[in-house]
Amino acid sequence: MPFSLYLHIPYCLVKCPYCDFNAYGVRTWPEKDYVQALCAELRFYADREPWQGESVATIYFGGGTPSLFAPASIAQVLEAVSGCFTVLPSAEITLEADPASVTRETLAGFRAVGVNRLSFGVQSFQAKLLKTLGRLHTAEDGPRVLAWAREAGFTNLTMDLIFGVPGQTLALLADDLHQTCAAAPEHVSLYNLTYEEGTPFFRRKQQGKLRPIEEEEEIEMFSCIRETLQVQGYQHYEISNFARAGFASRHNANYWQGGDYLGLGAGAHSYARVPEWGRRWSNERKPQAYMRKAVTEGSALDCQEQLTYAQARGEFLFLRLRQLEGFVLATFSERFGVPLVEAFPHVSDFVVEGLLREDGGRLALTSKGLLMADSIFASFV
Repeated sequence: MPFSLYLHIPYCLVKCPYCDFNAYGVRTWPEKDYVQALCAELRFYADREPWQGESVATIYFGGGTPSLFAPASIAQVLEAVSGCFTVLPSAEITLEADPASVTRETLAGFRAVGVNRLSFGVQSFQAKLLKTLGRLHTAEDGPRVLAWAREAGFTNLTMDLIFGVPGQTLALLADDLHQTCAAAPEHVSLYNLTYEEGTPFFRRKQQGKLRPIEEEEEIEMFSCIRETLQVQGYQHYEISNFARAGFASRHNANYWQGGDYLGLGAGAHSYARVPEWGRRWSNERKPQAYMRKAVTEGSALDCQEQLTYAQARGEFLFLRLRQLEGFVLATFSERFGVPLVEAFPHVSDFVVEGLLREDGGRLALTSKGLLMADSIFASFV
């Protein structure tokens, strides 16, 4: 089966205070050396199972801020991918972009080297909220960079927004949604702000310097998001994601379907369904240590884990239930040799409580269940 390829570029101009990803705010970055390390990793895995001889269905440059790298550097990596694997003609090739780090010329350059999908971290169109979030771009930059992307020939654009930001009102959210729909991206991701331990936002919350919005307000905002985007023709296909027909993220769908993915770069994670119940591993997190190890050894492996039967069952459920269409119940028993209700009897309680629905042999979250998804998922692990 074709697999997905994730390439992590960990550098940012400034690391956002809410971000807990493996990213580093820097003034300069070792672009040439980092590309060399990615290419060394590619060559290492191309000769090993389960990747040897397989095809790549999606490629995703994530970060960090991949758009800091020059189009020529992205081209060098893509050429290395094509030299190591068969890239499907229909491959979805995504690059994350910060509005503060691109120009009309660089966007045209990314399109020219083969990137066919851009993911813009707009987060908000409100100057006050962008300042709170520590973003470098202005409220005007969001629409501007999307227009530049269209000029460059991109026909598949996605935009990230954050809701539940301190100081955000329902009216401000409604304006963000209005401007989003006016920009007409093919895909929209909306994430509620979280306060992850170890981030500046977490510390400010603990110190009382940041006051999270009330849960009732978040629920109201989520309802507003769903109603507004669905009226505008976006299908709500995953908890945080909306897309026009035919533009759902194929790369992320592979994660949610439990497909194989190879992660390259500092701190990148990988997963393979074999042997047994699956194996996952991750790379060295620190960029310098990653580059040194990748170039000298080929692999920059830091840690790995063989999944247990119990882990595999739980992850099967919470990954597939993230998608609003749910999954076919028979696929669970086919994979694990036991009916779902026998493995997790409390699923029946969730159905009775209106949190899950069973229809036509499929199991999926209900609208009520969407609001309690984290609690539902936690019950499976």
